[in-house]
Amino acid sequence: MSEMDGFEQLIGDFAKEIETKALEQVAETALKAARLSGLVMKEAKEWGVSKDLAEGMAADVWQIIMLPSGVDVVEASE
Repeated sequence: MSEMDGFEQLIGDFAKEIETKALEQVAETALKAARLSGLVMKEAKEWGVSKDLAEGMAADVWQIIMLPSGVDVVEASE
């Protein structure tokens, strides 16, 4: 194995470690966003908000947390 191969492997291992940490952070954020969205929907329903509006509020919370600002969201029609 040449020096370059060892260096490339070290860089590759480092990149994989960074990717894994980033993925773990996104997963943790998604879990927190899901919990908060569910709480918003539950609380809204308890306060008498309609099901559709409560779901919309929860979806808004999810998007605010999970999507970077400036990203356009297109919803698929059913």
